Amino acid sequence: MKNMVLSFLMFVVFITNAHDVTHHLKMNSAVIAQAGEVTYLGNAGLMVSHGDQQIMFDPFFHNHYNNYQLVPDDIRVAIFSGKAPFDSIEMILISHAHGDHFDAKDVIEYLKAHPKTKLLAPTQAIDQLKGIDGFDDLQNQVRGVDLAYGDQPVELYFKGIKVEVVRIPHAGWPGRADVSNLVYRVTLNEVVTVMHMGDADPDDVHFKPLSNYWQKLVTGNAFPPYWFLTSESGKKILSDRINATHHTGVHVPVKVPDELKSSGENYFSQPGKVLQLKQMSPDEGLLKKPSVKSIINDSDK
Repeated sequence: MKNMVLSFLMFVVFITNAHDVTHHLKMNSAVIAQAGEVTYLGNAGLMVSHGDQQIMFDPFFHNHYNNYQLVPDDIRVAIFSGKAPFDSIEMILISHAHGDHFDAKDVIEYLKAHPKTKLLAPTQAIDQLKGIDGFDDLQNQVRGVDLAYGDQPVELYFKGIKVEVVRIPHAGWPGRADVSNLVYRVTLNEVVTVMHMGDADPDDVHFKPLSNYWQKLVTGNAFPPYWFLTSESGKKILSDRINATHHTGVHVPVKVPDELKSSGENYFSQPGKVLQLKQMSPDEGLLKKPSVKSIINDSDK
């Protein structure tokens, strides 16, 4: 709990102010009517966009463990150069600091080239960044999340982007209990809510204690690792627990498992594929005005 409180205090220099939130609450109907999209990058890497807001999950990594899909070179070049559709990335979110989800040098290189982009990552990933030249110049862009297993979710805002974060153990529990795996629930422009689950363990013992949290907001599109789609416990979490209306599997091996092929479930396996996102109704997706404690100031707009 102490770590969670300290981490939250760190956030209080990061993300937006009440004016930014109010601005997005008054967003015009044309933006609301736009369809959001998710672009599959490789493994668990995604770019989510709606209107003028773009975020990426786990976009930089080099280790495929002879099993998983790397981000193709042409997509990597487009991301680093800021070429459309990767031309307005406001935030990068890292689920955990494993080599098939995170590369510290790539993150530093990208943030140097894109000073308006913020990074949100577990402190285990931030610790890797600290050993790389240039990190000290990126303090206003980088923030760490230090949640212990069992801590309550943290809620923050960045220029109208609502981010909720909770720690759910890495698959293989309890063998990987030391790995800080973060599940993000993010709402863009008040109408598109997505959930990125990293390498979450598909055991309801981790999810059930957070029932109220899952139920307080409908997720239009969840992106679980594929093993949720091939296990009974995982499928039950997706259908009955996390309050998501649609889900698409990620972290799919290059050689798609036969059990996944025959499951009838949706999943990403081809980098570059684009999926239209489920939009929320006004009541489901409404960004409630945050309390003073949940507003995080961005001093370097």
